[in-house]
Amino acid sequence: MKNYNSKFKIKESLKKISKITILLAIREVYLFFRNLYGLVCHPFLTIKRIEKEKDLSQGLLIFGLPGYFWFGTIVFLAILRFLMGIRGNLGWIAQTSLASITFFSGLMFFWLFWWFLKTLQNLNGGQK
Repeated sequence: MKNYNSKFKIKESLKKISKITILLAIREVYLFFRNLYGLVCHPFLTIKRIEKEKDLSQGLLIFGLPGYFWFGTIVFLAILRFLMGIRGNLGWIAQTSLASITFFSGLMFFWLFWWFLKTLQNLNGGQK
């Protein structure tokens, strides 16, 4: 009987943990897309809200976005090359896609950094 109760408690605990994990994942995905939309429409207010709320997870998700795009492209190209069995230099399609994603990620990084500096400048009372 004791063994049955411990298994039941473990099952209940796993159900609670999975429920909380799913709810947290839904919340983070919603906040990510809300912040992403906010960065496109009104970046100053969105970055100001992220700074004010001190939400580290959303800060990492939003400000790490250029790195995620770039790293994802590297991993995708590496997996493709492994699956196709290609050795040696990258082909022209891979070089073009890597260069374009690097350029796009760089632009996104500088755009986010510029708005971040503008927000910090405004939060500090307009001082340079």
